[in-house]
Amino acid sequence: MTDPRDNIFQVLRRRGVTFAVIGGHAVSAHGFIRATEDHDIVFLRTPDNEQRLLSVLQEIHARWISDERDPATGSEYQLPVTPAFLASQHLMMLLTDAGFLDIFDYIPGSPEASVEKFIADGLEVAGIRYASREWLLRMKRAAGRPQDLLDLEHLQSP
Repeated sequence: MTDPRDNIFQVLRRRGVTFAVIGGHAVSAHGFIRATEDHDIVFLRTPDNEQRLLSVLQEIHARWISDERDPATGSEYQLPVTPAFLASQHLMMLLTDAGFLDIFDYIPGSPEASVEKFIADGLEVAGIRYASREWLLRMKRAAGRPQDLLDLEHLQSP
């Protein structure tokens, strides 16, 4: 059983999931420390890696929010991640015991690029692989949101 206070990236690494961190945590790994509300990763979709990821997601009680609502409460249903859900989704925005987790099986802004090469080219810190500075710059330019533009400024400064 995973302690919900464990760092989700360390849990994924210990369970042998092949992935790279993107988003705010990756920006921080490159020296611009900033707050972020979620964990974002790109994972390598292979049958074995998908099974390892599913095992971790089930262990941390990962669930997705349905568009359907409970008629009695009006609340959206939170449904557990299943093998079929994982196999059918390319972007998963999940709630977990360890916080919010967004999982991509492609590189945001460059869906045609090789995920395997993206991960291999990443920056490794304490056993965790983070998107390289070059890839972060590409992803931030493609997204273009206000936070991404701020991240770009800091990532491009010496």
